[in-house]
Amino acid sequence: MAIIEVVFPQIKNDPESIKGALAQIPIGVKAFKEGGALRTAQGFLVAENGTDVTSDSREILLLEWPTESAFHEFIKSQAFGTFKAAIKPFSSGPPELNLFETNAGAHLFDTYTLGLLLLTPKDASNVPTILEMIQSGLEKAAESGVVFGSSLNLPQKKIGIFRAFASKEELHNPKNVASMQEIRKDLGDLADITQIVADIKSVPM
Repeated sequence: MAIIEVVFPQIKNDPESIKGALAQIPIGVKAFKEGGALRTAQGFLVAENGTDVTSDSREILLLEWPTESAFHEFIKSQAFGTFKAAIKPFSSGPPELNLFETNAGAHLFDTYTLGLLLLTPKDASNVPTILEMIQSGLEKAAESGVVFGSSLNLPQKKIGIFRAFASKEELHNPKNVASMQEIRKDLGDLADITQIVADIKSVPM
């Protein structure tokens, strides 16, 4: 089991704000380390639902926490408050924090292309069914290295499916494209699906 957090910072879309926000990353990393985070990765969205969003400079942070309680303690900590204050002048709004309980996901924190499916079930009671369908589909396709799980901190449940690719070329090879299409086809009636591609790099702790 792993506790994986996906953060979508809401940064003003102008060069100075983006530069200013990136300059605060060392403060954030120090805060994450003090809060007990095990791993951190940072990057930018490349595409959302097939649309190129590179020019939007939309940041993504990935963190692994030892426990759910460690995440909640961090949110209440002085270190988080310091980081939040440092990045606030460059933000257009509060960050979107998504905390997932997943299978082991340490390999997500390398330098790579991240394929992420965010599923919002149309009926929360379908979450166990969706998770079972994902597990069954991965076993049938003999897929390994896929990380998935449901959210822990959101009023409306989400499910995340994470896949690490060595390059965009690997992401777009026919087998992987077909796999993503199969998931969308199987689960599209049960959940609204957002497909995200991001370039990620590990951040030393």
